[in-house]
Amino acid sequence: MLKLFGSLLIIFAFGILGFSKSENLRKRSENLLRITASLTLLENEISYGQKGIRDALMSIGTIENLPLFTAVSENIGILPMQKVFSDAISKHDLKLSEADNLTLLEFSQNLGALDTDAQIKSILHTKELLKNAQAEAYEEYKKYGRLYRNIGFLLGILFSLILF
Repeated sequence: MLKLFGSLLIIFAFGILGFSKSENLRKRSENLLRITASLTLLENEISYGQKGIRDALMSIGTIENLPLFTAVSENIGILPMQKVFSDAISKHDLKLSEADNLTLLEFSQNLGALDTDAQIKSILHTKELLKNAQAEAYEEYKKYGRLYRNIGFLLGILFSLILF
């Protein structure tokens, strides 16, 4: 009876690891989509709104329920923009890849430092990069999400058979 309980515990633990890895892939795709939508809102705020960068980021962070932009808006002016973005990205685990983080950090170099037209071009460029990354992340999730879930349980079964 104890062996059976131990086996089930091992299978369950590996299954949880597989689901966790699959969930990370899904969250990356979802967060990239939300950030891209937020950048569209930021583009509109810069183009048509009369708000400053801080107010625009605060309202976008509230509308999209994206704490990354809210955290950035709270620290603008205190630290350099790239440092603010870097701290916000590390503080809020968005499950983004290093390439995604670098794209956001490159975007932060131009935010607030250029004129309106150049900022809009920077936003459009960043949106394009993030759309491509989101499409790639979604394909990766479709391809590997189910695989990770199944492998987790299969590895759990394999380990429980080996141990007992």
